[in-house]
Amino acid sequence: MVRAAAIPDERLLLRFKGQLTLLTISVLFILLSANLSIPSLFALGRGGIYTVLTLMFLIRPLNILICTWNSTLNWRQKAFLIWCAPRGIVAASVASLFSLLLTQRGISGGEAVKAQVFLTILMTVFLQGLTANWVAKLLKLNDDPKLANLVIVGGNDLGLLLARLCQARGKKVALIDTNPDLCRRARDYDIPAFVSSGLDVNTLNSAGLDGVGTFIALTANTDVNLVLAQRALEEFRPSRVFAVYPPQVEETNDIIPAFGYRIPIKAWNQYINQRETRLGEVTLDKDIDRQLVQFNIFYSRNLILPLLFERNDRLEIVPANISWMEGDKILYLFHQPNILSSGQTTIGIKPNPLDLDDPVIEVPSVSIPRLDGEQDYLNMARDILKRNRTS
Repeated sequence: MVRAAAIPDERLLLRFKGQLTLLTISVLFILLSANLSIPSLFALGRGGIYTVLTLMFLIRPLNILICTWNSTLNWRQKAFLIWCAPRGIVAASVASLFSLLLTQRGISGGEAVKAQVFLTILMTVFLQGLTANWVAKLLKLNDDPKLANLVIVGGNDLGLLLARLCQARGKKVALIDTNPDLCRRARDYDIPAFVSSGLDVNTLNSAGLDGVGTFIALTANTDVNLVLAQRALEEFRPSRVFAVYPPQVEETNDIIPAFGYRIPIKAWNQYINQRETRLGEVTLDKDIDRQLVQFNIFYSRNLILPLLFERNDRLEIVPANISWMEGDKILYLFHQPNILSSGQTTIGIKPNPLDLDDPVIEVPSVSIPRLDGEQDYLNMARDILKRNRTS
């Protein structure tokens, strides 16, 4: 009965328990190593090093292969265990105990046993422990299909568009929304979707937030987005947490404003829904200053919304405080109001359609001539206003 009942803040309690365990083990290691004689380590000589290498590359692989025989582990997981199987505090404590017992009974060799165990711990921790992450990447264990690279809370038009863009470029995406219809629409594009609140810890865990790289709160309610981001940050500590939240809220180092500081998310959802947008991309070259001037002209007028950027073959969400660099590829939305004809649409950065088999947004093909400065944009705006007045 008691175990079946829900425990308030269970994840926080488990995290606190883990921190206590880590603290206790660290203190115990310090106490055990304080009783170790450094000269006894050097007394082992080359024979001690050869013994450790034999344990690492012969005894442990045989041990792992025998223990995992007929198990559900694949060869990659077995290989990782062979390289980085648990060791440490138990062996150190038992060796220290045996050393004391042997010394008390007048049997020689107790200090050598303890020194050999600590030498094994030191070599395996430094050699195998420090390379564990690299080995996991080499064996592709980080590419668990059950885990997402990006968790999006908000299945609206902008959220679905962002999910499809990331999915098309090789990212694993999960989406959460309380609206069943929006989740059903996401599943039509093979995007895992969960009908639930973004505050539900179990749902966030099922979406893979424990192993996720990026979290973004993208609902139409910017105040709720901030709460969702804080919840994800407190419970799971993902590497990057984004949110579209009110501009009057003070920026924090942990929650990053997504796309910019003043994003009219409801307006952009409406633009997408009414098919008044098209996807574009631009690569910043040596003429980066002119490109950014042109880009900022339209960004300041909410005609462009930068979504993603590629840098060093890494696809990331555009943060508000980004510093652009030459070679960056920007993926953005361009607002093309229906009242404008193709001949009236100009922009200095050509919005080429993304290379997708099924276009995310279907819009008519438009001609995009070059814009040389803000004055050209103002002249274009005046011409549009004149034509609207005369019509």
